[in-house]
Amino acid sequence: MPTRWSVTPRLSPVRVADRGRAGFLLGVGLLWLTLGVAALAASPHDYAHRFEVAWNLVEQRYWDVGGLKVDWQQMRRQYEPQAIQARDNAAFYAVLVAMYGRIQDGHSVFVPPERVAEIHRLYGDLPCLGVFGMAQASTSHDHVSYRMLDGSIGYVRLSDLASDGVATDVRSAVTVLQAAGARSLILDLRGNPGGRLVSMMRVAGIFTRGFLWRVVTRWALPLPYPAIGPVATQLPLAILIDGDVNSAAEGLAGALQMQGRATVFGATSAGNVEAVLPFCLADGSQAWIATGVLAPIGAPTWEGRGVVPDRPTDPADALGAATAWLRARAAEGRP
Repeated sequence: MPTRWSVTPRLSPVRVADRGRAGFLLGVGLLWLTLGVAALAASPHDYAHRFEVAWNLVEQRYWDVGGLKVDWQQMRRQYEPQAIQARDNAAFYAVLVAMYGRIQDGHSVFVPPERVAEIHRLYGDLPCLGVFGMAQASTSHDHVSYRMLDGSIGYVRLSDLASDGVATDVRSAVTVLQAAGARSLILDLRGNPGGRLVSMMRVAGIFTRGFLWRVVTRWALPLPYPAIGPVATQLPLAILIDGDVNSAAEGLAGALQMQGRATVFGATSAGNVEAVLPFCLADGSQAWIATGVLAPIGAPTWEGRGVVPDRPTDPADALGAATAWLRARAAEGRP
């Protein structure tokens, strides 16, 4: 489902592919790319040309086309005749959806025009490059919840990084918890499918500052990305993760861990940090392609390996383990 690089997707953020993990959009600035406009507008039923555009996007922009599970040249030989012989637009788009479905990376999808409208209804009138994937939308601010544990540990649950206002809500939660006397914090990311890159950067900015990430592509130099916003707390921080933590949520946990700002508990995350870039075609369809991977500054990407906890434990027991660790630190007078 969103790279919401606004950072980053999946509809269902979208999980357009209707799978479960999330990806994220490429570029803090909006990069609205429209391909083949003149030809597509002049010849809307030119299926051969439109297929060429859609196939070439993967061939030219996918971050590791040689590492695909399928031979992309073979995909062309298999699906091009079906596309050219399509009886109408619906059949043509079905061919492209099926071909992109063979990529099977959890991010890259072809979105027919009618699905684009569905995304807009669910997630608002967003620009092409503005959506991060997530498992489901949240409109009731239940993506962030918080409470005090035993009067001294502040607990914040962040269920996704795709919903509007998540960074603001996390910052508010931290402020309230500190005012209530919290001496340490737990950020629970278990099950978080990811979301917007900019949300990842803003949540990180609550806890630290500096350039924490880079995006690796085969068609551009790596770009550094910073934590955004004033630091709101210096309290000791524990982060909870599991195998269902994806995308920008992995980038958040991994960057704070590498900087030494947080200690991570739970199980290794999904290792699914491809950055998805939506390409807008003139017929109203979109091609969401994993054009790069998120990585920490000066270290390998988390793609394919995930964020490894400092203190591995069964995710179901991670909250108890983190709570006990923070209490022990406090009893020893450690910051």
